[in-house]
Amino acid sequence: MSASDNEAVAARAGTTPSWPQDRDCDAMSNSASDFLDVNPFVGEGGAYNSVRPAYPDEAVAALVDAARSGRGAHATGQGGPLRTADIGAGTGKMSGLLARAGLLVDAVEPSEAMRAQASSVEGVTWHDGVAEDTGLPNGAYDIVVFAQSWHWVDPERAGLEAARILVPGGALAIVWNQMAVSIPWVHRLTRIMRSGDVHRPDRPPTPGGNFAPMTLTQVAWEDRMTPEEILTLGTTRSSYIRSSEAGRARMQENLRWYLYDHLGYAPGEQVTIPYATLVWLTHL
Repeated sequence: MSASDNEAVAARAGTTPSWPQDRDCDAMSNSASDFLDVNPFVGEGGAYNSVRPAYPDEAVAALVDAARSGRGAHATGQGGPLRTADIGAGTGKMSGLLARAGLLVDAVEPSEAMRAQASSVEGVTWHDGVAEDTGLPNGAYDIVVFAQSWHWVDPERAGLEAARILVPGGALAIVWNQMAVSIPWVHRLTRIMRSGDVHRPDRPPTPGGNFAPMTLTQVAWEDRMTPEEILTLGTTRSSYIRSSEAGRARMQENLRWYLYDHLGYAPGEQVTIPYATLVWLTHL
């Protein structure tokens, strides 16, 4: 975020007011799985593909480099394009980026509604499956990627399944996009949206399988959305999808108050949202 953007946000936020009841929500856990026992996206796609952020180029480059280095360090005589399995691929946001970077992608996603939103991208083949039982072949992939999906899986079983389908020395990547909650106004925004996806950089994932210790790459970047798009983004959160009609209406009302009244954005005005992408990497 530029200095001028910071000043604009500070001016809009002003001093902290007394918050109306229910404007905030409880503090978020490190993992959505702490409170979500069923993946709500299995039955609902909504507007996910149109408003969820993509991934920064630096994050995609880190995945490509990890796949390439794994193959180089443990040569198996394989030639041809690098192959990746994108597990919990959603609508294919990461799958498409990896394919455009030259990888062959097998995208695994259990939700028919999410797969239906995916764009047709050359190099991406779609599969109906889950992280713990992908149905993919043994020892076939240079890298297995979980982009915004690891918190839905059984870490032990998903790790063992990733190890099964990876080539010797292959890479496992666990990627999270999240708003930069170290910035106060962004933190409040995520609390109102009940975004249970704040993953701490001092807590590496713990997959099953004989993987090396995880290493972390963090990428800071920005997304730009209108207030109306942020309101729609709120409807793609698992907490919203699982909520009652009254709960959904309250969250949208609170978001409108925060964006239009408290921060002072006009309809259609661009809001610059700081993000942090966490890329956890390991190899067999």
